[in-house]
Amino acid sequence: MSDIMKSIPFGQLMEWILAEHKATGQVFGIQKAYVADPEKTTEIFGRKLENPVGPAAGPHTQLAQNLVAAYYAGARFFELKTVQKMDGPELSACIPKPCIVAEDEAYNCEWSTELYVPQAMEEYIKGWMALHVISKEFGLGSPDGFQFNMSCGYNLEGIKDKKIDDFIEGMKDARDTEIFRECRTWLLEHITLFEHVTREDIEAIPSEICNSITLSTMHGCPPQEIENIVMYLLREKHINTYVKCNPTLLGYEFVRKAMDDLGYDYMAFTDFHFKDDLQYEDAVPMLRRLKEVAAQEGLSFGVKLTNTFPVDIKRQELPGEEMYMSGKALFPLSITVAARLAESFDGELPMSFSGGADQKNIDQIVGCGIWPVTVATVLLKPGGYKWMTRIAEKADECQTEKGGKVNVEEVKKLAADALGNANYKKGTKKAGKRMEEKSPLLDCLKKKDAPENKEFTAHRRVCGNCVDVCPNRANVLIEVPEMELLQILHVDYMCNECGNCRSFCQYAGAPYKDKFTLFATEEDMKDSTNNGFVVLDAEKKEVRVRVADKEETVKADQPSGILTEGLSKLICVVINKYAYLLG
Repeated sequence: MSDIMKSIPFGQLMEWILAEHKATGQVFGIQKAYVADPEKTTEIFGRKLENPVGPAAGPHTQLAQNLVAAYYAGARFFELKTVQKMDGPELSACIPKPCIVAEDEAYNCEWSTELYVPQAMEEYIKGWMALHVISKEFGLGSPDGFQFNMSCGYNLEGIKDKKIDDFIEGMKDARDTEIFRECRTWLLEHITLFEHVTREDIEAIPSEICNSITLSTMHGCPPQEIENIVMYLLREKHINTYVKCNPTLLGYEFVRKAMDDLGYDYMAFTDFHFKDDLQYEDAVPMLRRLKEVAAQEGLSFGVKLTNTFPVDIKRQELPGEEMYMSGKALFPLSITVAARLAESFDGELPMSFSGGADQKNIDQIVGCGIWPVTVATVLLKPGGYKWMTRIAEKADECQTEKGGKVNVEEVKKLAADALGNANYKKGTKKAGKRMEEKSPLLDCLKKKDAPENKEFTAHRRVCGNCVDVCPNRANVLIEVPEMELLQILHVDYMCNECGNCRSFCQYAGAPYKDKFTLFATEEDMKDSTNNGFVVLDAEKKEVRVRVADKEETVKADQPSGILTEGLSKLICVVINKYAYLLG
């Protein structure tokens, strides 16, 4: 199977969103829409923000459909996936697959976008345009109530490279980009598809997408290099800048003891990164200098807490030698970094947060004056993007003051509590027993608590974990009227083989390899070993099908040979009712 994602054209993206919402009231499988309360709107970077939460730079902000799914679920601050000079196949070759496992605490071995940088910019602009129109079309909030935040790395030379410079300038103002004009034109030409969006609304979509950026640096980046990059972003690019800090600021002894005490004594790491990374005694004066420069430039400067934490691969969790830890085990470290910096700066250093934030602690974090808060690991768990709704609702209960003032005493209390809090200790619950066979092409196990009623969102429910936890929405629930259960279709062109769905499947194997797969082209099908099909002629229902290493070109509505009656029904329903999947 190819692990190269393909971007969805903007027109197909919008047709998918509108068709799915009209048929089911859902968007990319998200059943419950978050509707922003205008009374809760705050402000950051001189722009409005309906709530202070959203997805972190990572698997949930790489593609336009990720951004749409997150927004529909409640996100309003989007930290776009990091771009760097190395991109495309060159970068993909450096990322072993699978690259994500999130069964308890989470681990990954991915880093920046796997797209070419210009492609990444196109995805972000498509997402920007889509969010502006669905905010009004579906009554979700104000078109100016959300913000995009760039993330770039990893050294000054790379950030000054023309490719990255074009990206930064294009995201600051996209009016001259081809993709901005293309999206705008499509919306204007298809205005009749919308009930509540007007031509004036489309023409009013601003081209100034980002006025803020988060700097991500590699472990071991020298302090002077970090300072030089931020100086460049403030003075030359004139953009509000946050710098992402590492948990290694705490020192090896503290982190080792914290992990041991919380039950992660098996987590393997040496003192190498602690000695090689930015030291706390160097960080504080550097941050003071950068804060002063930002004030001189009339810009905001702060810290993002924190990066993921590098650990050794010892138990074959993922391929390779080193992976990055996130999730609940990271929270005590990240919030302790926050507490120490808050005390050093008397609460006057603005902070955003991502290390282990979830629905259990979001109100505590924001209550300390630390925001925006972005999440990733919790969205990789069963429930997926639906957790964003709960996180947004809890964040709504908090008071967010302007100015980035952090409550020092409150964050210190939160940090102290986290080091012994049961929510962050290693779980003792054992994973449920998995079936010995791989997941079938059709008819997965029924969800145990599915009610026996006739509504789409509840009846004939299968487990569906692989649908929920896929960041790219590459596993799709399909309703086939003649079948007892909903069917799961894997969409090849949306998958990058991150492997997260395998962690939560009740069967052995992995859904992204085992489930019946839709391919966009015959070439994609040849590049894969998955059982599946490609539509050659939708009108004639001519398809190429592969099952158990046998391939045939058949009519989808005429079962024969390897095309069973069940597969025939599934393919026909995809062609007739889910045509937006075909591209």
